[in-house]
Amino acid sequence: MSNSAYIQELRASKSVPIVNLEIFDSLKKLKFHDTTLNHYIDTIEMYKEYLNKVLELPDVKQDIYLKTIEMMESIDNQVLENEDEFLINLYMRMGKESAYEYLLKDNFKLTKENFIEGHKKLLLGTSSEKFADKDFRTDNDIYVGYIDKGQVIVEYLPISYTLIEEAIERLLDFYHCDMFDEYLFFKAQIIHGLVVVLQMFHDGNSRYGRILQNLKVGELTNKILEYSFIWPPFYSTKAYIPFRYDYRMLIKELAINPPIDQWNKWFNFNLNRVEDTMYLMEDKIKKFSKINL
Repeated sequence: MSNSAYIQELRASKSVPIVNLEIFDSLKKLKFHDTTLNHYIDTIEMYKEYLNKVLELPDVKQDIYLKTIEMMESIDNQVLENEDEFLINLYMRMGKESAYEYLLKDNFKLTKENFIEGHKKLLLGTSSEKFADKDFRTDNDIYVGYIDKGQVIVEYLPISYTLIEEAIERLLDFYHCDMFDEYLFFKAQIIHGLVVVLQMFHDGNSRYGRILQNLKVGELTNKILEYSFIWPPFYSTKAYIPFRYDYRMLIKELAINPPIDQWNKWFNFNLNRVEDTMYLMEDKIKKFSKINL
């Protein structure tokens, strides 16, 4: 039996977990644990201190800093998925438009059209470029799992391709609604988790989830904290690289069983990555501020 036939048989038998649109409904019941909220409060205070350090840079240096961290994030985001760092860097040096640059043209606004096009931009110049001409997944041949001694081990199956257009609409509805906006990191991390779990594209779902997380953090930094950054002032992908295994396990738990406890574990993991990044970048800002232009 081919892998495709085996996956279709699993889907029909429902013998493994299958992601469906109910994951959106789980958000209506979502409550933040006290420990998660306390963690958030600590993280947001650190974030405000970080933002103020960015704003202390002269305008010219601030522009250089914001553009540089976007470029480095675009590379780190690909490296986390085992893309060749050197080749990705070369591709970007050719003056190609990044997914961030494309999506930021509309000042943090996200439509169905640029949501799809932004994902295509993400895959250009990567080992998955063959999928860059597709709007989204058009079959059910993919699974999430691994191969052990030649045998396919399926941990869960993504949402059926027949539901993807509805999933995109519901994702965008959540992206634009005010629900959880006051918790800017949580809102962004939910978007990240939804994109990764739903697997609406043939490849690049994790990468795209992290991009949308960073864009939403940037947007809500301006809206909720009342800053006025033109570019997102913060990205945290590099901090995920040492925690690849934990990251994948948390995504699997969200997909298989997305109630309150799993979402809270996801939030705390991601808040830790935010804090890791801030410790790193505050030191770099300090050093950059001493450089004469």
